[in-house]
Amino acid sequence: MGFIGNLAGITLVLAICGLLFVEEVGVPLPFAPGDLVLALGGIAVAGGRVNPLMLVAATLVAINVGAMIGREVTALLGWDRLMKIARPLHAERPLERAAQVLRRGGWRTVFTARLIPGLRVYTTQIAGITGVPRSTFLAGLVPSSVVYVGGFVGLGAAFGRPIIALIEASTHQAVLAVLALVVIIGTLLWLRLALRRTLESLAIGGWRGPFHLRLDALELTALPLCLGINFAGHAIAVGLKLPVFMDSIGTILAGVVAGPWVGGSLGVLSNLLSSNTFDPIAASYAVVSFAVGFAAGLSRYLDWRRRASGWVLLWVVMVAISALLSTPINFLVAGGQSGVPFGDGIYAGLAPHLPRALAAFIGELAVDAPDKLIAVTAALWIAQAIARQPAQPAEAVDFDLREPFTFVFRTPRWRRRLLAGVLCFASAWLLLPGLLLLGYLVQLSRDVRVGETALPRWDRRWHKLKEGFAVAVLFGLWSLPGIGLSIAGGILTDPNVEASVGPVGATVGDVLSALGNVWLFLVLVIQVPVWAEYVRGGFRAALSVRAIALRLGVNPSLTVVVAALTVILLVIGVTGLVALVVGVVVTLTYMSFAWAYLAGLYARVTDRIAMTAPSPGVNLGAS
Repeated sequence: MGFIGNLAGITLVLAICGLLFVEEVGVPLPFAPGDLVLALGGIAVAGGRVNPLMLVAATLVAINVGAMIGREVTALLGWDRLMKIARPLHAERPLERAAQVLRRGGWRTVFTARLIPGLRVYTTQIAGITGVPRSTFLAGLVPSSVVYVGGFVGLGAAFGRPIIALIEASTHQAVLAVLALVVIIGTLLWLRLALRRTLESLAIGGWRGPFHLRLDALELTALPLCLGINFAGHAIAVGLKLPVFMDSIGTILAGVVAGPWVGGSLGVLSNLLSSNTFDPIAASYAVVSFAVGFAAGLSRYLDWRRRASGWVLLWVVMVAISALLSTPINFLVAGGQSGVPFGDGIYAGLAPHLPRALAAFIGELAVDAPDKLIAVTAALWIAQAIARQPAQPAEAVDFDLREPFTFVFRTPRWRRRLLAGVLCFASAWLLLPGLLLLGYLVQLSRDVRVGETALPRWDRRWHKLKEGFAVAVLFGLWSLPGIGLSIAGGILTDPNVEASVGPVGATVGDVLSALGNVWLFLVLVIQVPVWAEYVRGGFRAALSVRAIALRLGVNPSLTVVVAALTVILLVIGVTGLVALVVGVVVTLTYMSFAWAYLAGLYARVTDRIAMTAPSPGVNLGAS
């Protein structure tokens, strides 16, 4: 704040523009990175010391002119000379990353790379070295600069006014405010550097981004074991009223052993299983479990489990994620309470003296700290025991998760085909349109299975109606045992019936209801293998337990991830534009297409093993 207090108006704007210009030309400024300089400008805007339009316009000019000059300078240097300059500055790796991104070509690549932390200035230099045309570079530079400047100036302006008001209200504590700002800026710089180093370490370890799935094939019993550990641990904690949750050992283990997506997906399924049996609100915390499992999976690429400091870091990360994400959910479902008496007592004691959000966070943190200490220690200990076992030959699945969400827009006349699906979904209550849509999704999965990557035509409608009817009956048959058990349990626990059968009958009813819910959960897990088997072999083949088991055994990690994505896609579809019924129908239809594409990919991957199983009876699903 001392820097902003001494400068104002055009002087401050020129100082900010000068720093941004020098950085864009290619001179590193570790003491004044551009994003923090722009944020400070936003704080000055909030304090009324500079005209916002003048600041934004001037910084855009400085950034764009500096970037263009930087491009021309590096074009004259050449790659070898640039590397000699970059080596003492420890900038070789960011430059190589930027080169890989830019080689994909186009102004969109320039736009994207200029917005990635740590690549903005290096993108300019690589554009000059690799000969990106000036017009292409400028077409990506200008819009990225607008987003960059608007984002950080807006961030500074949004948070600057409370900071300034605090200082003006406590002028006698101005020195403390300056020190606090210095600590904040230092923390931001440290986090920025730590994030960059972490991303580089993840890349070295083999991580290729959040949308690239590489799923190692595990033993068929490994993931059910992780799920069982979560279920049993949480059931014991709830039954004995322990001051911990005990529901994330298997999630962390799955992430460490099999990767981010497997860990996150198993966490989601674990919460759904608990929610359907003994903990009704567990599903509300599925996002927490997904984040915990995904972060644990990232630690696999950082090799944290092989050193003691890594164990501590993983524990700290797990505690931070759990406490930060669980606290707002606690307010949504339980008025700020975590459901654990120990933590709730801390929250109740602190609430009269602290803001409720802070008191709830401390109460949650008090439970998460010992809980995640137990979970991380147990998970890493088991992971090390697994690693000492003889390695079995395994085939990994490797694909880009962006495909199912983008293929629609690469399809000729995709708007018409999507609109037809929307109309079917909107009128599914008439039964026939819903069956037609189901049959269409079967055709989509069948096309993807053989290598097609576009939405199919809405032709052969009578055949699609028959396929939709067959699929509806198929999953009705698979769900029938669970529905029957749930109905029987509901009858026995009915107050009128309970008076006749007594407490023993009511207990039996609770057990039957739980078993029914577990069966329906298992149907959710095997939904995609059943669908894939129908796509390959028809109705009776999809009822073959042996064929489904063979598909599950090809890559259990893939089955878990696709099952979790089924739930995630449904949630996204329902919550998308939730205020507008039409919006919900559109997003649900689009997510249905994405799911069918995923199911087709699953069928293609698992067909190699499943086709060794006999396909009994007539083939009602093959075209």
